[in-house]
Amino acid sequence: MILPICDCPRTRHEHGTRIMYNKHLCKCPACTKANRDYTRENNQKKRAAASALPVCACPIARHEHGTRDMYGYHKCRCTPCGEANRDYNRRSSALKPKREMADANLARARINVLRNAGMTTAEIAHLCGVHAKVIDFARLGHNGRKPLKVKASTLRALEAISYRDIATLPKPAGRKVDGDLPRRQIQSLYSLGWSGRAISECAGTAHTNISWLLTGRGTSEEVRAAIDYAYNKLRLTRPPEDTPVARSQANRARSRAAAEGWSIDTAGDHEYATAA
Repeated sequence: MILPICDCPRTRHEHGTRIMYNKHLCKCPACTKANRDYTRENNQKKRAAASALPVCACPIARHEHGTRDMYGYHKCRCTPCGEANRDYNRRSSALKPKREMADANLARARINVLRNAGMTTAEIAHLCGVHAKVIDFARLGHNGRKPLKVKASTLRALEAISYRDIATLPKPAGRKVDGDLPRRQIQSLYSLGWSGRAISECAGTAHTNISWLLTGRGTSEEVRAAIDYAYNKLRLTRPPEDTPVARSQANRARSRAAAEGWSIDTAGDHEYATAA
């Protein structure tokens, strides 16, 4: 019988050991006996440990092995107690109602709308009653991987934030906000004949802010509030046309509005123009 030779680079294994039996697959009588002795000794240790299992000393209830009480209260880790604990957890999981989930893209779109309206993540979390970390996770994900699903309750809470909530939320004057609503307000005033210069004079802001908005760019909270003031003041009126210059400016404004498809209802069609 040709016995295998140990070729381990660091340790030289000898015949008559369990490692020679398992690692080098030597089945000679000496290695076989060493493996059998090890198995017998290990089984004896397990039986000794099983005989030393904790005993319940509770004054009212006597807990027995093979129950979850013995596993949880007495910290017994024997096989029957472990199986009892696993069975309990399986049954509990089966009875729990399944969590209702929603598409995360809808939540991200709603968060982007709210942020474009000038709200911070902390303000969104405060208004919808959801932790700011949940908002950040739905928007950014983790390690660059955005979630596919979010809790349906989170999406419902985000959608419950109304125009009134956004409009009444105090914002610093310099905060950047979405220019969609003030842009639509300017377009509605244009359809009545109000020129950009007349709107800027009523709003108390620079004429360049009006031109900037009409190119599709954003603005600040201060400019948005000024244009909102001018819109509410001018939307039910028509510009004076008692001079040739005034008539010319009003006609140019109405012509541009007609060419662009703007009307008096342009601002009213916006999502945030009517209170939810």
